[in-house]
Amino acid sequence: MKNKFIAIVLSLAALLGVQRANAWALWGHHLIAYVAEQHLTPEAKANCEHYLKHKVTHYSLWQDYWRNSDPFKEITHWHMNYIDKDFNTVGKKGNITRDAVTQIERIVKEMEKGKYKQMSDSMVMVNLKLLIHMVGDMHTPCHVGYAKESGYKISSLIVNGKKYNHHKFWDAAPQVMHPKWNADKYLKACDTYSPKQIKKIVKGNPTKWGKQNAYKMVKTFYFWEKGTELKNLTEEQRKQIDDVMFEQIAYAGYRLANILNKIMSK
Repeated sequence: MKNKFIAIVLSLAALLGVQRANAWALWGHHLIAYVAEQHLTPEAKANCEHYLKHKVTHYSLWQDYWRNSDPFKEITHWHMNYIDKDFNTVGKKGNITRDAVTQIERIVKEMEKGKYKQMSDSMVMVNLKLLIHMVGDMHTPCHVGYAKESGYKISSLIVNGKKYNHHKFWDAAPQVMHPKWNADKYLKACDTYSPKQIKKIVKGNPTKWGKQNAYKMVKTFYFWEKGTELKNLTEEQRKQIDDVMFEQIAYAGYRLANILNKIMSK
């Protein structure tokens, strides 16, 4: 019994370690899926829950937890949107396919127009889990990989005495900026767009959304000077961070809902 208790404690510690290492995933992915759930059609929501056996939010972190495990190692590379100097998705880094945008479009094409009904239930379930996570990833500020010739320089930020580079900060941004907020408070801050605005936001496809994200995220490299402490950020700088964070969570949620509605509704 003692050994079993120790094993449980160690398992929980490992899980918490993963969550801390993926703080955007812990907060951002849950919130994106939560926003999406508010905008699913009744039919799409029911169909998703039929295959997932849970709510959409339940699997918002699935890809991060399973990407280094057989037989899912290939998906470890499906988290970024790598772009060239003209802000176009390149779909790979070196000889490895490392791109969420390309994979999202592939899965949608394979499942849309009722084609998912020809798949096994387990394949539909895995594809839904991947979509739920990857749509969130492609909207994360630090998940846009710019070409080297772009020349953008990452500036570190000091958070509670620890150095956070651009990637680490945006991974942790929801938790760092508003550590006491719950999901409903975030939902109130993010899900503020009218039906007309949402219709415009979801127009296009993942490739177009990826390019839009790449253009928008450039400005995040200039929100603070290298070595600035979080506690010393001005109100304007904090607002800039919040505006990007809230917008990206909302956009990702609306676009995820749009994709799931397209696939899982008649």
